[in-house]
Amino acid sequence: MDIRLDEIWEKAKEFLAHELSAISFNSWIAPLKPVSTRDGILTFQAPNRLVKENADTYRKQMEAALTGVIPIKFTVRIEAPDTQGSPVSYPSARPSLESDLLDNGSEFNSNYTFENFVVGDSNRVAYAACTSVVKPNGGPQFNPVFIYGGSGLGKTHLMHAIGNHSQDNTPDRHVLYVTCEYFFNEFIRVAINQRRYDEFRAKYRNCDILLIDDIQFMEGKDQMQIEFFNTFNTLYEAGNSIVITCDKPPQRLYELEERLRTRFASGLIVDIKSPDYETRVAILENLAKQNGSIIGFDVIDYIASNIVSNIRELEGAFSTVLAYGILTGSITLDIAKEALKGIIHPAAKKTTSSEIIIEVVARYYNVSLEEMRSSNRSREVAEPRQIAMYLCKTITDDTYVYIGQILGNRDHTTIRHGYQKIKKEIDNANTDLISHIEDIKKRISAR
Repeated sequence: MDIRLDEIWEKAKEFLAHELSAISFNSWIAPLKPVSTRDGILTFQAPNRLVKENADTYRKQMEAALTGVIPIKFTVRIEAPDTQGSPVSYPSARPSLESDLLDNGSEFNSNYTFENFVVGDSNRVAYAACTSVVKPNGGPQFNPVFIYGGSGLGKTHLMHAIGNHSQDNTPDRHVLYVTCEYFFNEFIRVAINQRRYDEFRAKYRNCDILLIDDIQFMEGKDQMQIEFFNTFNTLYEAGNSIVITCDKPPQRLYELEERLRTRFASGLIVDIKSPDYETRVAILENLAKQNGSIIGFDVIDYIASNIVSNIRELEGAFSTVLAYGILTGSITLDIAKEALKGIIHPAAKKTTSSEIIIEVVARYYNVSLEEMRSSNRSREVAEPRQIAMYLCKTITDDTYVYIGQILGNRDHTTIRHGYQKIKKEIDNANTDLISHIEDIKKRISAR
């Protein structure tokens, strides 16, 4: 089998690991092996009929994940070896407690650590809050920690990072991670249907850190809310940490009991926003490093400038470009544009161009366009030039590479440095500079 097919499947599995429960993924998806592709049909081999029959229920998700890696429409076919005469072991009607009440929090995604979490302005507070949870001395500094934000911004990464850090540094600390959906399903199956209340409650109320993902799933489920309220109180009163993620702040969980909303709002509430450009670049550079890939900054700049909504889409775009690179033997800007042409649909260019911005800035500071494009490094020329770099990047959709070309064929790193320098001055409240930039923006708008 071609090694490239294996690599594409590995990338697709990363998508599926986010979308499916850990049990479903590890039981039915991870054992599958891609064996051939022909006429748009990608065939997988399952180790036995049980895995095949369960994996068949996820074929649509598999096809979508594969398309997310490389924009080719595959039809998934799953085969199993001839098992005639070989008995297949199916689960018993009533699974044991060990397989029914899943675990103790030992299954964390090893790829999600604090070390490889890219920190930027959009997530700095959330990162700090989560690292405070794993401090070994004393009780939690904030409890609960309630993190909210849109899908694919890194909330689950931080949850798994807490688990991984605790396992490595305080292995005696019992950390339990579940999605809210899993908590609900287990509550119905074990506590309600099988009447094993004590076992269910012991699992969730005897942990040192409870990590519960997507709490919005609890809205409208009255029995579940009562159970979780009591679990929350037990953990809180014992001084144990609770970390919750959601797609909105607690005040907007309108179908949640008031007493739960109050509990959630009693600790630290922090939001994660969409990553800014610098953070997106850092994420892509980190992904390239993790994959051992040498990717030019022009490619990273192109992806970061066009994929702006969330980290998951950014990772998906990177995986698509990487897959194309594997198939074509190189990763160039043209390859990236071809790979992402079905994903990136650039909005109509803003009417203000970088050329106009440079012209307005030059006139504002009484500097000629020739000097703006020259190698003159005097403060009278360098500062207007850097302000032009900053405004070109913030007002237009142009990449660092393009801005560098029209500013005297400068390297993208020079443009990036200029942008960062002016941004830092603004962040540090340089009132004179802020006033000048606002004045320049008005002149640009008037063009």
